Amino acid sequence: MNPDNREWERVDEKMILVMRLTGAGKSYFIQQLTGMNVSAGHELKVHILYLANFVAGTEKCQVIQTSIGNTDFAIMDTPGFDGTTRSDAEILKVITEQLSIIRLGYNLKGIVYLHRITDNRMGGSAMRSLDIFEKLVGEDALSNVVLATTMWGNVVDIAAANRRDSELREEYWGSMRRRGSTATRFDGTRESARAIVEQLLGKKAVVLKVQEELVDREMSLNQTAAGVLLELEVYAEAEQIRKRLEQLESELKYEKDSNKRLEVKRSQRRNAKAFSQCAEDKKTMKSKPGVEVKGKLKKWAESGGKIGLQALQGLAAIVSISFGIAGFILGAGF
Repeated sequence: MNPDNREWERVDEKMILVMRLTGAGKSYFIQQLTGMNVSAGHELKVHILYLANFVAGTEKCQVIQTSIGNTDFAIMDTPGFDGTTRSDAEILKVITEQLSIIRLGYNLKGIVYLHRITDNRMGGSAMRSLDIFEKLVGEDALSNVVLATTMWGNVVDIAAANRRDSELREEYWGSMRRRGSTATRFDGTRESARAIVEQLLGKKAVVLKVQEELVDREMSLNQTAAGVLLELEVYAEAEQIRKRLEQLESELKYEKDSNKRLEVKRSQRRNAKAFSQCAEDKKTMKSKPGVEVKGKLKKWAESGGKIGLQALQGLAAIVSISFGIAGFILGAGF
């Protein structure tokens, strides 16, 4: 089904995504943008509107409804790939479900990608997250990406921070910048947060590569550019764990010391649990979030549900995504 020939009404809601590694200052960025007192790890609560999450115990997809001047829009915060409570395959499924909903009912104006300037080097987790991010976005949508460094207020050695900033811009972000992405600094002020978002609000709506893959072409996760990368890692990890379990079985067979046998058995349980998670991740990678969301969205529309920002949470409950939605209007003195 072509998303432009849907059986539900598309609304003119503008959406901005925020993506980042854990601890990159997302909560503070949103707080400065909206004037809301958002604490990391806590629900968003404001006096205008607060809707609790429907699905407990899952990664939260927080949606903040706000406006700058006469422009209404929403910011959606996505979970990072460096979390500890869920696997990367599960996180990818959550993110792509979000993106599928946006593709079917909203106008995505762009993405803000946050990175700590206080990190002394570009670690493996940050590199991997950036690689997945680039594959999710795709070539044609890179001009709707703002790459923003954060936590400049925590910098001790400004000269070293400036060197890291140049390194990010030229080496790690250079390819994306040459293809249209913008690099900037979030200096911690409300004006800076507003300027970053306004860059994107002025652009035409964009379709990300993964949205086109999952919704328009109805691919499975493991067929997408980002999914191919992640599935290779899942299979490699599963094979590594399988070999480790064989080794532990051999050790247990010949080990006579009771304390050491107990330690080996504990290691077996940990690895067996990890192996089971890999099996679940393989199943997840074969899923089709775009198709699933379209089917549930059709049922939602047939039951009288309307596609609007405040309806997003009800829809998310049907799709089994956890959303916290808050509304806030920026005052004229912003």
